[in-house]
Amino acid sequence: MFRTLMLLTLVALISGVSHAAPDTILYNGKILTVDADFSTRQALAIESDRISATGTDEDVLALADAQTRKIDLQGRTVIPGLIDNHVHIVRGARQWTRDVRLTGVLTRAEAKRLIAERAEKLGDGEWVLVLGGFTPEQFSDDRKPFTREELDEVAPNNPVFMQVLFGMGYANSQAFRAIDIDEDTEIAWLEIANDIDLDANERPTGTVRGAAMNRMLAKVAEPDLAEAKERALGNMRDLHAMGVTSVLDAAGGTGLDLSLYEPYVELEKEGKLKLRLFNLYSPAVMEPGKTGGLDQELSALPFMEDSNWLQRTGVGERLYNPIHDSMLQPAANGPQHKQAFADLAKQVAAKRLHLHQHATHPRSMKQHLDAFEAIDKQYSLKELRWVFAHADGIDPEILPRAKALGMGIASHSRRLISGKSFSHPLAMLAFGNPPLKTIQASGITWGLGTDTMVVNQSNPFYTLWWAVSGRAMNGDQLTDETVTREQALIAHTRSNAWLVFREDELGSLEPGKFADLLVLDRDYLTVPEVEIRRIKPLLTMVGGEIVYGELP
Repeated sequence: MFRTLMLLTLVALISGVSHAAPDTILYNGKILTVDADFSTRQALAIESDRISATGTDEDVLALADAQTRKIDLQGRTVIPGLIDNHVHIVRGARQWTRDVRLTGVLTRAEAKRLIAERAEKLGDGEWVLVLGGFTPEQFSDDRKPFTREELDEVAPNNPVFMQVLFGMGYANSQAFRAIDIDEDTEIAWLEIANDIDLDANERPTGTVRGAAMNRMLAKVAEPDLAEAKERALGNMRDLHAMGVTSVLDAAGGTGLDLSLYEPYVELEKEGKLKLRLFNLYSPAVMEPGKTGGLDQELSALPFMEDSNWLQRTGVGERLYNPIHDSMLQPAANGPQHKQAFADLAKQVAAKRLHLHQHATHPRSMKQHLDAFEAIDKQYSLKELRWVFAHADGIDPEILPRAKALGMGIASHSRRLISGKSFSHPLAMLAFGNPPLKTIQASGITWGLGTDTMVVNQSNPFYTLWWAVSGRAMNGDQLTDETVTREQALIAHTRSNAWLVFREDELGSLEPGKFADLLVLDRDYLTVPEVEIRRIKPLLTMVGGEIVYGELP
């Protein structure tokens, strides 16, 4: 019923049956519609939460009545709201008031200033966290690991923990005391000794990993529902300020507790959810020979709910844990694991559901394609738009096979914060740059995202700059597998809308689509390349409502 009404509404709008005057008109601008022709317009009209017209100033302003709000863009550039096709905000937002985000921070000095500022704001004894989204390699002044003494200086009265990806982090003395380690503790006798780096005097340097890291994080209290809602709202405000209007939460880790979505369910009921949150279901952990229960799990859950704000679009990003891979470690390929994965994927296809599958190593992708091609003979995958997420190691042999199955690629700027010389104690967490030029040339549908909050920064303009320049935040040239500005913007808007099955309503500025848009402080198409990463929205609209900023 919802889809039928929506289609009727779109037909009415596009055919001109609706004669109501627009609520809002944006005029005297450079509006990049990102439609099929990548056309440019001067003006845009909004009726309720949707675009009702685009065109010249003269034609669109003629639609106004006395109640129409008119916004003079003064020549500024407007683009569709940016869609991130792979985030982890449902987990990441839970500590938002404690989490110092280092997105766009290019100096170590600025990072320390922000940590000190947060410590002062929270008060003595409160945890100050940097829950990923950075590496020291992004800094221009000093790229060494943070030390315990250094963090003591900026926040002497607070436990501080800075997470780097999933395997390690940096802690101060107060954080060590929180897990019962002080100046008199003999580290060598602890069961977690191997997870704590020591200096020449056998004192902690500040670098921890594994069990030591997990013990520290376990000391941070989880929020109750009211706190979780406020933190989710804070996260959304920050994303709106960066230009993000829709995301796909990729869940991550099998068996993600669905209660983590409860704050967003409540915010939608209250009319406060202003970020379009598409999401995936992570199945419970399965074992070889015991994979027959997934279809029951899927039958018990709603998918593609009639909501424009909170909608479960499919399954992912992990379908079966043993085949989770990295650029240096392909998926497990034992017969029992290959069969278990194929069994689970077949159950997803039988339910006619979308699959968003983490895959970075070329051997993994070829192995998965063997299973998908066999499944396609019984259950056509063409309309299900299955996706390889990350796809850092994808090669020309894989692309036509995936395209033939109707698949898409979700590419991510994960290397952006790490530079050329990035290293990590867990080799499985090393990764490379996806070959964007090769992917684009193949004709397969592909989109851009970040893999924020832990693995990468959040700002989509940094991702657009990375895709166009091939550079890391610290300036390192990572690759020549780049794309044009137009191709990158399509990937972060219209193509991502296709990946979440909403290309008829999102991703471009055309009549009938939601009025999700950004008014930029500089022209994306013409600024010097390095300035792409510095672009900021002056105003962000979601569904015709201003959710961030204002125009002078």
